[in-house]
Amino acid sequence: MSKFQESKLNFDFKGAGWNVIKYDEHLAHGKIRNALHPTKAVDFLGIYNDKKLYFVEVKNYKEHTSDPETKDVLKAGGEELMRRIAVKVRDTIAGATNAARFSTNERAFFTRFNEILLNDAEKVVVIAWIEFDEMNEDERKTKMSVWQQKLKQKLSWLHAAKISINSIDAANEILPETDISFA
Repeated sequence: MSKFQESKLNFDFKGAGWNVIKYDEHLAHGKIRNALHPTKAVDFLGIYNDKKLYFVEVKNYKEHTSDPETKDVLKAGGEELMRRIAVKVRDTIAGATNAARFSTNERAFFTRFNEILLNDAEKVVVIAWIEFDEMNEDERKTKMSVWQQKLKQKLSWLHAAKISINSIDAANEILPETDISFA
């Protein structure tokens, strides 16, 4: 069982099948970030049932959707936001691959990460967890659908990937055996 808080959201990976690390705060990422700035990272890396690899990036714009900085990131149909998330996935893959070779912390996790990543039979799952203030449900669904297509395009190089844009409403359908709530 692993419990984390990110962007005022609680993530409780409660199933015994989860092995999760908070990668953006992990020593393996810190070593790279300190040597090569800027290097980005997703919030969580997870392995479920020792065979499914998850990249999870969390963005909580709730009550900040109208802020100038947030508006700038969300403009043009979320193009900049999806670019930023794709860069985090790219940099995470590079860093986690290196961690399997040199990490003294959680070496087994990073070794398994690479084994799954290289397994053509398994899709890796990239989840962008985005909370924002929406005008109505239809607008929210439309926006998230457009964002999902943009992220799929930006991550097309990551063959056999399942890309998902979600909010707290769909928690149980996307991350198995996980409870997500606002802090």
